[in-house]
Amino acid sequence: MTGILALAALGCSDALEQDTTAGLTVAVVNTGSNTVSFVDATHFVATRSEDLTPPTGTPATADARGTLILVPMGDADALRVVSSGTLPSGAPPVIALPAGSGATGVAIEDDSTAWVANPNLNSVTQVHYLTGDTATWGAGTFPQAVAVTDLYVFVVNGNLTGGQPAGPSSVTWFSRPGPIRAYGTFALSCTNARFAVLGADGLLYVVCSGTPGAGDGKLAIVDPVARRELAVLNGLGESPGAAVYHPSGRLLIASPTDGILEVDTQTRTVTPGPGFKPGGNGIAALALDPRGRVYAAAPGTCAAPGVLYVLTAPPAYRQITTVPLGVCPAAAVLAAVPLAP
Repeated sequence: MTGILALAALGCSDALEQDTTAGLTVAVVNTGSNTVSFVDATHFVATRSEDLTPPTGTPATADARGTLILVPMGDADALRVVSSGTLPSGAPPVIALPAGSGATGVAIEDDSTAWVANPNLNSVTQVHYLTGDTATWGAGTFPQAVAVTDLYVFVVNGNLTGGQPAGPSSVTWFSRPGPIRAYGTFALSCTNARFAVLGADGLLYVVCSGTPGAGDGKLAIVDPVARRELAVLNGLGESPGAAVYHPSGRLLIASPTDGILEVDTQTRTVTPGPGFKPGGNGIAALALDPRGRVYAAAPGTCAAPGVLYVLTAPPAYRQITTVPLGVCPAAAVLAAVPLAP
């Protein structure tokens, strides 16, 4: 957890005022058009779009490290490796996963290794994304997200049957680095756990989307060192999505109905009232840049290209500009751009 604790030690004003966005891009995965849109994080303009096909799949999550973006392709049972520049020599653009995987949820461990959840197989695959080598281990029921700390890999199990919660979700953890060992599983007090993010406070925040149509979304707060749930917060509404940890100490959560939801991580309370809806739209994905600005992807009806709202830091969320995206944006990450020679 040393890296996380180091982030927490940085002052919020330093993180928001001194860092630069030069050489950074926001990569947005578009499920409907099977593309990745790249948006310059300094000038707020779309620079290019990369086709994810073949294979034709259902990409809905992503993670990035340096210039590389990893995108699980859902029912295509594959992981796409995309670069904001060029792929490293020998790196395969498509890595096959176990047949029937339904690949979703990815977390990069280091400069060559990542983990992908296989919800349809109740397993998780370790991927060496520079070579294409893979190894798979059993997890809990219907894993949908992965998070990596200095000591462990956490696999978040949604526990779904036929698209509906079959009971409480859970988290399975594996050792790292070194030889992989499955240590065990602990229960969460929420259903349909779908997303996980590590906070600068050293805690793991798990977004539970609940039962579709029931408006019972919750947030589970987990201590990744003690490996136990600390608290569960109600009030996230209908099918909340992925979260990002803001330098101000707020957890921002994408919501298809309420836009951007806020959780005060110090008081562990959900900000009351409706969320912030840029342009009156629901939000499918969020990303942050080093200045604390918020990038909110709005899919609309998924019948036409979506929109990326570039916003100032909370609580103001002042709109800076908008950038067109592909059809049905579903995930957003911050990546690097290769430096000019």
